[in-house]
Amino acid sequence: MKKSYLISLIMLCAFSSCHNQDWEFPDFGTRSVYFSYQYPVRTITLGEDNEVDNALDNEHKCKIMATTGGGYSNNNNIVIGIEVDNTLCGNDFRFKGTTDPIVPMPSEYYTLADNKIVIPNGQITGGVEVHFTDAFFADKQALKNTYVIPLRMTDVQNADTILQGKPLASNPKMLLASDWDILPKNYILYCVKYINPWHAVYLRRGKDVITGKAGHESLTREIVRHNQYVEKDEVCDLVTRSINEVELSLMAKDESGNDIPYIVVLQFDENGDCVVKDDSDDYTISGTGKYVKDGDKKSWGNEDRNVIYLDYEVDMPSMKYHTKDTLVVRNRGVVKEEFTPELIP
Repeated sequence: MKKSYLISLIMLCAFSSCHNQDWEFPDFGTRSVYFSYQYPVRTITLGEDNEVDNALDNEHKCKIMATTGGGYSNNNNIVIGIEVDNTLCGNDFRFKGTTDPIVPMPSEYYTLADNKIVIPNGQITGGVEVHFTDAFFADKQALKNTYVIPLRMTDVQNADTILQGKPLASNPKMLLASDWDILPKNYILYCVKYINPWHAVYLRRGKDVITGKAGHESLTREIVRHNQYVEKDEVCDLVTRSINEVELSLMAKDESGNDIPYIVVLQFDENGDCVVKDDSDDYTISGTGKYVKDGDKKSWGNEDRNVIYLDYEVDMPSMKYHTKDTLVVRNRGVVKEEFTPELIP
């Protein structure tokens, strides 16, 4: 009995000792550096975004990140040399699914804060800031996937290697996956576009007073768009046209119920006031509006929400609309995105 008790006591002490001991593992293998993604798409989101921290965006900046791997910890400041290499894009690649070529961003559109990326001691990622100039935001091509910042890693300090891939071809194309046995990760084509502060998904409610013109009197009616709960209201998108303009695509109906599309353009000033206008020869639109921060009180989610109030007229060949709209911001509509390069036939 005493022997059994003694054995139990020894085992208990052993387990107690193990419980309090720190686990330690040695670092094995080589430490490498690389870009985790070769073809990311970054949307510079101006204005407010309740879902992500976009403070850097509102400074007209972003950060391009690099990563280290190959061990459990990083005990040094890893310094990676980088350079802009426009030849990475070539002249024969486009964004897959489009006819749009992949274009190096013009040098006057941005500046890099440094020619190196530092991954600090104890971290596994580090980045370099990019600052965009007014010229970038003045270019309508910057509203879609057009421009990339092509960076290549040139050298590294305090790490063993840069992941440069293993080619299959004697003269491989960097962007052509079939030319590689192991894909290179020593470069990045960082695609950048932007949306202005009013670009968002909105919940729309309001009233349309429609007056049919001569011969189209049957079109005369009123339409009220207002559900009991805001979140059940009509969903619509305001889409960036320029740094201070968005457009709203809407639909009217003729006598036969056929759709008549029209586009409402909102042009904002620095105070949040806007002019409502058209961009078509088929109809005319005129009116005014205002963007109000937290203007829709106790809105969806029982929180105050940003809102745009509009009052405008649409003059079409067969009818005239007088519309009052309340557009409550639901979300900014930005999603994680990557692109795929493909050879131009």
